[in-house]
Amino acid sequence: MTPITTVSPMPAPPETPLYVTVEAAAKLAGVSYDTMSAWASRVDDPIPHIAAGKSKKLIRVAAIPEYAMRREAR
Repeated sequence: MTPITTVSPMPAPPETPLYVTVEAAAKLAGVSYDTMSAWASRVDDPIPHIAAGKSKKLIRVAAIPEYAMRREAR
């Protein structure tokens, strides 16, 4: 049986917004802009985000740690 791994929320100051731009999310996750953009554009398993306008996406900050762990090389 595989043990269940829990993810602690990433440390964020209280003023951190619920959603941030792709660029800000990439900085928080420690990945490139291109990687975060690709995660948001995935058809099968996109990182949780909302559309803001025609081409802008805002990434849910609380979803970043768990999503990054799922994307780790297996």
